[in-house]
Amino acid sequence: MGEDSLPLALPLPSLAGGSPEVTALYRELRKPLLRYLVCLGLSNDEAQDVVQDAFLSLQRHLASGGKQENVRAWLFRVSHNHARNRQNSYHRRFGEGLDGEPNSLVEEVTPEHVVLEKEKFRRLAQAIVLLTESERQCLLLRAGGLRYREIGEVLEMGTSTVGDTVERAIKKLAEKCNV
Repeated sequence: MGEDSLPLALPLPSLAGGSPEVTALYRELRKPLLRYLVCLGLSNDEAQDVVQDAFLSLQRHLASGGKQENVRAWLFRVSHNHARNRQNSYHRRFGEGLDGEPNSLVEEVTPEHVVLEKEKFRRLAQAIVLLTESERQCLLLRAGGLRYREIGEVLEMGTSTVGDTVERAIKKLAEKCNV
């Protein structure tokens, strides 16, 4: 996503009315938001609910005259907060099972390829578990295309702290995955 990405160039008053800009913004940010929320631990269905809630919150916020300089970072922050609220809710912790459909990450080409890919993902998953929560979140948001400034807004951290955290997380992953 470039510096002139759609969310930063949209006129905010037009977003409040349900215009084509809202649809374009939704199309652009839906998948990165879903990926981020699933990586935070939500199921696919929960993540979709949170994304819809975030866009409804944006529309209400703007319709009531609220201002937002960086819509993209605002949506990630609202989604992040909604996700944390869901994870802390009684219903999520005690009312539902944790069984879900695992996502297929690799196409089966050959049995050897499948085994090698599974081993790579296993090592990566083990390395990610060793990261601190802030390192994991910064890395996930950066992988989702957010800039350091936007990540700082989402996680309420300084931009330089985000840069240091992402760099530290990448170094740890590289060490653990022998890259």
